[in-house]
Amino acid sequence: MWSPNARDVGGLPTRYGVPTRARALLRSECIDAAGLAEFETVGAGLVLDLRSDWELKQPHPLEDSPAYQRISWIDPVAEATRDSAAEPELVDVYRNSLTRNAAHIGRIFTAIAEAPAERPVVVHCKSGKDRTGLTVAVLLDLVGVPRSQIAADYAISETNLGLLEAPEFSRSRPETILASLEFIDERFGGVRGYLGSLGLSVAQIHQLATRLVPTDAQAIVFDFDGLLMDTETTMVESWQTEWAYHGLELSLDGFWPGHGGDISEERYAVLAAAVGTGFDRDESHARRLAHRERLHKELDFRPGIRGWISSARELGLRVAIASSSPRNWVVGHLKRVDAVDLFDEVVTGDEVTAHKPDPAIYQLALQRLGVPGLSAIAVEDTPHGVAAAQAAGMFAVAVPNPFVTPAAVAAADLVLSSADDVLLTDLLLSAGSKGSTGRN
Repeated sequence: MWSPNARDVGGLPTRYGVPTRARALLRSECIDAAGLAEFETVGAGLVLDLRSDWELKQPHPLEDSPAYQRISWIDPVAEATRDSAAEPELVDVYRNSLTRNAAHIGRIFTAIAEAPAERPVVVHCKSGKDRTGLTVAVLLDLVGVPRSQIAADYAISETNLGLLEAPEFSRSRPETILASLEFIDERFGGVRGYLGSLGLSVAQIHQLATRLVPTDAQAIVFDFDGLLMDTETTMVESWQTEWAYHGLELSLDGFWPGHGGDISEERYAVLAAAVGTGFDRDESHARRLAHRERLHKELDFRPGIRGWISSARELGLRVAIASSSPRNWVVGHLKRVDAVDLFDEVVTGDEVTAHKPDPAIYQLALQRLGVPGLSAIAVEDTPHGVAAAQAAGMFAVAVPNPFVTPAAVAAADLVLSSADDVLLTDLLLSAGSKGSTGRN
């Protein structure tokens, strides 16, 4: 590397099962003319200098480069209020700095988020261990690099700079950066909360994460019945109520068909056989539908779904529905909850000749979205839905409905109990990392 404390933070493990991307984020002490020739081979899209005005003893060798930006970590106005006596240890300086300099730190992370995605970002201050160390630690924590690894990367600086025998304020001990991240947890609920408090949007925070763990997801496609809305429960209750009307109890054994088709007539045939002479199918049907419509009046999307759709919109993803149910059923429910405009495409079972687990419905949705299967995520609630999505080459997330066990959808790429379990941004990164390890 071009200087003793310069290094690439690629190759570190993340919560997504893939390492941080090489040549995406590099850290360094101040770049000097002696190392400039080697540095220029990096091809940085952004060189971010965190030094303050008072540290500029000579011009930066890259000051005329369009890639160079200087955003001082230290806010001079806030610095004037600093009480050094209240910061007896380096960790106290770090903790207070994270909040005292929030206005400038927000600009720093915004610049990194908006830097060219395909070119490296280089962050440096004077020695590359304190302000640079905090910046890099936040970014690594964002993608779930184990904190022991974050601390080890931070601690390398004192070895690189020959500071092992230096005073405490010049050291980079692991416990200092760990305590700083713990402060962010306690004060802001984690680094996402901290970055949000600095004014970064969901999209900008996602851009920071995808610098280190890329994803190529361009669309998210939802099943409807049982996934977007729990119409499976209202359907079961309507059948149970109709059986009870005749003094009978419905057994759910064999109730589910294992495909996305409509088997209402088969269910009426079973009920007719149980009731015997006098069963009026049309009367039974009208009574059951009336009861189901009463249940639907208060029915909305399942927990977390609206949040996922909102995030997808903010991130620029295409959003669609791929349902085996007929269009009038799906669109009718969407109109009832004022959600038609949330979707770019609504593809329904009356537009294809085969039902899930056949992939036809997903293939049609992908065609209309103009997105390949490997760049799309499907969210399903049943085994046959998961199979259909995977047959179309999509990353399949299962959020099983109340009548499907997690074991039944274990073939999905990811199984959740609720959309509230993870942020959509985390889901996108999980899908990207799964794809990068050779998912077929």
